[in-house]
Amino acid sequence: MVGDPDELAQVFQNLIDNAIKYGRSGTGVEVSAGTSPKRLAGAPAAQVAIRDHGEGILTEQIPRLTERFYRVDPARSRELGGTGLGLAIVKHIVNHHRGLLEIESELGEGSVFTVHLPIADAPEIHRG
Repeated sequence: MVGDPDELAQVFQNLIDNAIKYGRSGTGVEVSAGTSPKRLAGAPAAQVAIRDHGEGILTEQIPRLTERFYRVDPARSRELGGTGLGLAIVKHIVNHHRGLLEIESELGEGSVFTVHLPIADAPEIHRG
């Protein structure tokens, strides 16, 4: 993938932390990587998906997840800690890297957060 290593590490750290935090006790977090079926600005892409086995998120709440300070369940979020900025930061960094963040969720089954990023053969982004 093309991009700033520290920023990309932040993306995946935030997503994995959320998967651990919001997954059900005793369940795992699955991380997979591979070639994305998507093309970004006409270029091939890679994808990394992080899956949790939590309560899931209502479909109508998914578009708001990347808003600053938005919380699906404010009481639970306060109990678990965090600022409400994690997914907003993820979206900002992914967009900065000309990527795409996809969120899928099913109530009672959990959620999958997939990051699609240009692969190394794609033109580099401006760093700095």
